[in-house]
Amino acid sequence: MAATYLSLEFLAPALDSGALILVPNNRLRNHLLRAYATRQTAKAWLKPNIQSLSQWLEGLWDNLQNNGVSYSCAKVATNLQRQIIWEAAIKNSSIGDTLLQPKPLAQQADSAFKNLELWRLTQNLSNDYFIDPKSNTAQFIEWIKEFKRALKIQNSVTREHSYELIAQAFELGHLPKLDNIYLEGFDDIPPLMQHVLEIAAHNLVRLPAQNTAQPILHRTQLDTFEDEITAAALWSFSEIQANPDKALIGIVVPNLGQSRDQVERIFTEVFEAYSILPSVARYTLPFNFSAGTPLGNTPLISSVFDILDLQQDNWPLEKMCNFLTSPFWGDESKETIVRTHLTTELRKLGRLTLSTSDLRFCLSKLETRIPEFAKLELGKQFEEMGNLLRRRFDNKSASDWLIVFDQLLSLMNWPGSRRLDSQEYQQLNQWFEVRDQFASMDNYSAHISYAQACRYLREIADKTPFQAQTPDSPIQILGALEAAGLQFSHLWVMGLNDSQWPPVPAPNPLLPLQLQREHNMPHASATRELEIAQGLTQRYKQSAANIIFSSAHRDGDNELRPSALIRDIPLIPVSQILEQKKSSLQTYYEQLQQASQLDLIHDSNGPELQPEEPVRGGSQLFKLQASCPFEAFVRLRLGANNPDEPVLGFSPAERGNLLHESLAIIWQELETSDGLANLDDQALQAMISNIVKEIVSKTQARNPRKLGKVYCDIEHNRLTQLLTEWLISERDRPSFKVIAIEQESDIEFAGLRLKLRVDRIDEFFNGDRLIIDYKTGNAHSKSWQGDRITEPQLPLYAVTQGNISAISFAQINRKQQKWDGLGELHDANLNQPGVKPSDDWRHQLQEWHNQLQKLADDFISGDARVDFKDKTVESYATDLIPLTRLPDADALQLIAAKGDQV
Repeated sequence: MAATYLSLEFLAPALDSGALILVPNNRLRNHLLRAYATRQTAKAWLKPNIQSLSQWLEGLWDNLQNNGVSYSCAKVATNLQRQIIWEAAIKNSSIGDTLLQPKPLAQQADSAFKNLELWRLTQNLSNDYFIDPKSNTAQFIEWIKEFKRALKIQNSVTREHSYELIAQAFELGHLPKLDNIYLEGFDDIPPLMQHVLEIAAHNLVRLPAQNTAQPILHRTQLDTFEDEITAAALWSFSEIQANPDKALIGIVVPNLGQSRDQVERIFTEVFEAYSILPSVARYTLPFNFSAGTPLGNTPLISSVFDILDLQQDNWPLEKMCNFLTSPFWGDESKETIVRTHLTTELRKLGRLTLSTSDLRFCLSKLETRIPEFAKLELGKQFEEMGNLLRRRFDNKSASDWLIVFDQLLSLMNWPGSRRLDSQEYQQLNQWFEVRDQFASMDNYSAHISYAQACRYLREIADKTPFQAQTPDSPIQILGALEAAGLQFSHLWVMGLNDSQWPPVPAPNPLLPLQLQREHNMPHASATRELEIAQGLTQRYKQSAANIIFSSAHRDGDNELRPSALIRDIPLIPVSQILEQKKSSLQTYYEQLQQASQLDLIHDSNGPELQPEEPVRGGSQLFKLQASCPFEAFVRLRLGANNPDEPVLGFSPAERGNLLHESLAIIWQELETSDGLANLDDQALQAMISNIVKEIVSKTQARNPRKLGKVYCDIEHNRLTQLLTEWLISERDRPSFKVIAIEQESDIEFAGLRLKLRVDRIDEFFNGDRLIIDYKTGNAHSKSWQGDRITEPQLPLYAVTQGNISAISFAQINRKQQKWDGLGELHDANLNQPGVKPSDDWRHQLQEWHNQLQKLADDFISGDARVDFKDKTVESYATDLIPLTRLPDADALQLIAAKGDQV
């Protein structure tokens, strides 16, 4: 790998004289230092005076303070300190009570004030731009006054004001002027910085931009932005393979901050495919990104805030489940099984949000049911955590809150028992720096609440970039500004479509637009954005010997065009650029496929059901076996069940239970058709309403956080109306009495001991009995026909119980209410709606018996064929796709065919 392609030709006078060389960022500084080092022949040499502009200014400020200069005896306000002051100023203003979230407005206010200071306009706040009482700026002026007052009380200054004081120090002679200052790589310098530089030096030398002689420029287009990244990665890989000692490749991604994860994923697939293997320990990838990851977003530090958030009552279900998989608390290696069980129990609650009380409750049930789990003392750990969090914390200083936080983290054994890898260790070290910044709030902040302390600590972590330490890399992945001034052997600039390059203007809403445009402030106008983009594009064209500019054809359904700034560059197809069309990951998968010797194993049968093995499911066993033998095997014998997805309000299952429970109580009171006939419509509705209200209230009491009053009232009204309509229609049935309601019975059928429950049994005046199954969805008696009975409950009950004359579904839903059954009623006056007469009831019962017998025999024998009855049934088992491997069916058939040929 080449160390650098930067030329020191124009810097020679500065380097020879030891003059100060300023650059816009540390990346360019490091490249210049590397270029200087490669040209040295001695074993040791003096380091040249090359500094970034911000580094130089901070050093000057420290110098003033160390020398005790009176006007420098103030602290530079931190970003968090500024944020807190702005938020307080906004909250205490006339519009403070109308704002739900002052934080975004405080961030805009801070950005606006920074621009005013950098453009040296803070003394012009009384001009015409700021006096319109109806504008945002009038309110902003009041916030500025409060901001300045608070800074003065806290003996603090903004970073920008410290630059003004540095300029003053040069004017007063408290800082010595320099003969020459050389500027390398600058495109745009704010007026305040320019003012400091002009006062600090007798001679300010702007060095010309570095150029590559006769660069080769190409432009290409790909379908999507992801395709651009993939092509750039493959191209980079080819160039490094061809010139490993000379290649230094730059990849410019204008929106790198938003797309870093996507870029890293694709480059990893191309360069480091093996890093994704479970057996390979994580290591730092050989790409140098200019955009770091927020420290608060890294898994290790994010787990800190998850632990601190255990005090909250509303955790999103997925967040809670993800927390339970974290290796950064407790002892994950020993607790994996209990955590998995706990996740399942939490999902069974069917709630979108959970509390830590729910977590402790489910864990307590688990430890009672499985005593081995109690030995891990996870429940005790969460109980101690809950006891600490239930304390009524008074407001405290930041440093006192750190003591509390340390107690909480210690209770949860953070950062876990696993040894941290290199990146996690670096993150842990940065975490200590975050703690120090948080503790420094004692110098300027009043006592704060627990919630405020967590928020401020998180904000510091989120604004602290984490950049893993990497060895020198031949691949530099940069944002639009970071690449300016650097030189490479090869450069790829992507994402240059007309909607993104030049960027869309985004003026600050708190500053007058005319003011921003007159002073050419950042993002103020399309003209400024165009000038910046033109300047950067021109620099890119001179930054390497081989340069490729690319754009995408589309973004989703939106068609894109190349930026006008690159349309003059010759367009070539990407196929002429890429020598390698496949990533290392694709190649690895192909090698696996080609090298593997696969044996086709027929596993359509599992072990037979043993006599002592418990049988789950009741009549559901026959339904699943008829739908798909494999589904019955994995759900009932292996326990492969997925809890239902949580929903707002009542779930379909809960609605079905409400209907069953309500009808059970109603018929316990009515007992007979005469009891129903004796009530008029109004009395019937009143009775139903009271019963439904009681059932809904009991259900709500079991889950009050999920089922609020509004949901319960809606469900009460819906179910009352539905059951009223249904029971009015039951008046038209022949005379009957209800002889069984929600009756349970233990039976043995075909060697299987089963527990059955029947919704209701009616007996007519002649002794004929009708078994009823309530259905809130669609139901049809056709499900009892054919070799595979998909609704076997009623046929099973009819077969195993004597003296049953007919069976019927009672479909009760808003779409349709109907009876649908089959049987043999022995009196012509029994005109039961929807019950079709059977041609031969005894023969039908025997046929059902035979079909159910076969299903039972297949289940007992371990039948586990992946054989769904139809596509509809298959669609209800999508959660089993990883087990059924239906997407692999075609590939498995090919393997089987090859085996037959051999």
